[in-house]
Amino acid sequence: MGRGRPQQGPGLPFPWPALSAALCAEEPSLEGPQDALAVKPRLLLLPVLCQRNLFSLLLVVQDAVPRDCLRQLLQALQQDSRVDPWVQALGDLLQQGPRAEESSPRPTALSAACQQQLRGLCQKIAQKKPEGQRKLSWCFSKQAGAPESVPRGGKRKEVSGESLELGSDREGKEEVACEPQECGDVAEVEEEVPEEPPGDTRAQSTEKAAQDSSQQDAAGEPRRISQTELAAEVQSFVQVHGQGLKMLLLQESSHPELHPPSKLSILNSCTPSQLEGLCSFLQLSTCPEPSLGRFCSWLLPLSPALSHTSAAILAQQLFLRRVLALTQPPSRHLMAALTSFCSKYSHPLCRVLVAAVLQGPGEGAEQTKLLCELVEECLEPHSVQLVLSQVLEVPLSEKLLPVLQAVLGRQEVLPPELLDLLVLTLCQQAPAFATSLNFARLVTAVLTAYQSQVSPAHRSSLAAVLDRSTAALKKSLQAVLEGAR
Repeated sequence: MGRGRPQQGPGLPFPWPALSAALCAEEPSLEGPQDALAVKPRLLLLPVLCQRNLFSLLLVVQDAVPRDCLRQLLQALQQDSRVDPWVQALGDLLQQGPRAEESSPRPTALSAACQQQLRGLCQKIAQKKPEGQRKLSWCFSKQAGAPESVPRGGKRKEVSGESLELGSDREGKEEVACEPQECGDVAEVEEEVPEEPPGDTRAQSTEKAAQDSSQQDAAGEPRRISQTELAAEVQSFVQVHGQGLKMLLLQESSHPELHPPSKLSILNSCTPSQLEGLCSFLQLSTCPEPSLGRFCSWLLPLSPALSHTSAAILAQQLFLRRVLALTQPPSRHLMAALTSFCSKYSHPLCRVLVAAVLQGPGEGAEQTKLLCELVEECLEPHSVQLVLSQVLEVPLSEKLLPVLQAVLGRQEVLPPELLDLLVLTLCQQAPAFATSLNFARLVTAVLTAYQSQVSPAHRSSLAAVLDRSTAALKKSLQAVLEGAR
């Protein structure tokens, strides 16, 4: 385009003739598996997305585009027998002209049965995947120009989102409204079901389902419907995919490493509810630890990688129960599985495991040791920062000080706001650790390990904390502080 682009100054009309001439100019190109030489207009050499955007723009501003220019572009488009259907549809609209809608009949709208099936399908998707409800707001929005409806209870529903024109006939249409503030992720539905001929069994079935859904919605039980359908879907999913994976998981193998079974690729496409149901069926939280390690080894080469949500669900199912139940050091199989999982999904593991350990009751000595080992040997730098931020969100205790010490021992560069939070937390909670040697060592570690990041204000505040400490070896720690200054 740069070759045929004219010099354009401010305030001058757009050079449509020059643009159309540049796009219609022919250039040689190679096409087909044989790389046959062909001569095509530059318009047809543009990427399909660029063609779509161009013709969408032309459709919007067609009143300002000379008809000769549009005619040239449409003629160039007709030279390609394999034109993109979307571009072809836009070209047909441009061919009709801006007033074609007034002189020609509008396209036939969807039948009432099709509209009803479409809305029912979108409703089910929104109920099973609440996060997709925003993307389907066009379906739950009120039709432009449609009369407002009042539900049976007399309360008028509020609707939001963009309107969608489905046809000129407004009779018998459903009114679908979504109230996020009242019903959360589940959309409430009010429908007016049109009568269908007795011969159309599919329409009758859809009508009956819509009536049942509307009646139960009016009774105030939309979430029960969603949970019932969700449970049925999860059960069906587990029946299809669960047994084969369970046999693979429990089989004995003399090979230390196995290629990930192809059946495991289903983890990339299942919903969170389906994944939880599958984990429950496979009994991942109680399966033998050698099987646990084998399952984690299968996850590493899985492509594409699991989403953060799926990895967090697996971390919870695989490790949470085992780690919280530790009363002695973890077995080598459990540590191998944790190390394997951490090598690729350390962030989701920290989100699930660290938070549960920090909030758990009691001393949790084995859990604390395990966290320290993960921090020192397994976690990526960004996950180390996550552990630090999680620890600083809860009140400090003696059992958490070794975890902080392990984090500082990694000497990872901390974001300024996280370092500020660390110093502030140590200063605020220092009175509770006036006699704690571990706390005094922790303060000294901050001053020495992060000497280049600690500001004079930080240094002064932490030095005051050491001055108020009555821990043993206080003078030795202050001497270390003086050497770091």
